[in-house]
Amino acid sequence: MIKLRVTVPKNIALILKRDQEDFEINENKHYNIIYKNMNFDYSEDKSKSVYKEDTELLQFTLSKENFIKFDTLENKKLKKADFFRQLITEYAMKSSYERELIVFKEHLERIKVAIENNKRIEIKFKNRDDILDPYFIASLEKENRNYLVSYSYYKEKIVNYRIKNISNIIITNLNREPFDEKYIKDLSENFNPFLSFGNEVKVRFTREGEKYYKQVISNRPKLKGTEGDIYIFEANDYQAMLYFAGFMEMVEILEPLSLREKMIERAKMMIENYLTNKSKKGD
Repeated sequence: MIKLRVTVPKNIALILKRDQEDFEINENKHYNIIYKNMNFDYSEDKSKSVYKEDTELLQFTLSKENFIKFDTLENKKLKKADFFRQLITEYAMKSSYERELIVFKEHLERIKVAIENNKRIEIKFKNRDDILDPYFIASLEKENRNYLVSYSYYKEKIVNYRIKNISNIIITNLNREPFDEKYIKDLSENFNPFLSFGNEVKVRFTREGEKYYKQVISNRPKLKGTEGDIYIFEANDYQAMLYFAGFMEMVEILEPLSLREKMIERAKMMIENYLTNKSKKGD
């Protein structure tokens, strides 16, 4: 094993720290994973560049496996600091979802083997165990995240789990249950994290609600069309509740009726909460 000291610009160091927090890994493990999993071609020309901005020192130790990988005849002549500075900088300049694919490369490869061989997998998702029939992996550039879409035997429905939250992946000898291939294909081609494909929500906005809708883009459902003053969105209950609850008094849920009832119930609970707290305050 060898200890390394590498100087990088502070903006690069900040990206690395954010990844370590998001992926819940320490510095040393992070840099070792980058070297192990990333396809990288070292260039002497790039290593000659001088950083004009503020820099930060990174210190880490190569694992035994990575030391063996690096300590080859062709690599012995390379300046270690230059090599790893260029590697880490190239990693940090990629988009967040691409960096996630690098860090969790081994998980992804195992999942892909299961999908290709029509196998069921056992996993740990966050702190619970689950059994999945995996269908496809979806990468969302806008959200900078990667998801595995599967049938969950724990939740008894199709779910999407973020790749970074999956661990302990075991490919079983059991085949996946037969599934609606057309629906899964449509879901893949129209993927969003809420798995809203095939679900419709009809709403009517007030004038102020229309203005608010045009301004608020976070978690906004896909607009399928309009019928007069009625807007038709592609959204499931969860996405609709998450988005429209932000301006409840400016929007009316028309369909589905089950969602309309949920919104009415939510509004009643909100009013009751305010009145209860008001009376307590008066006491």
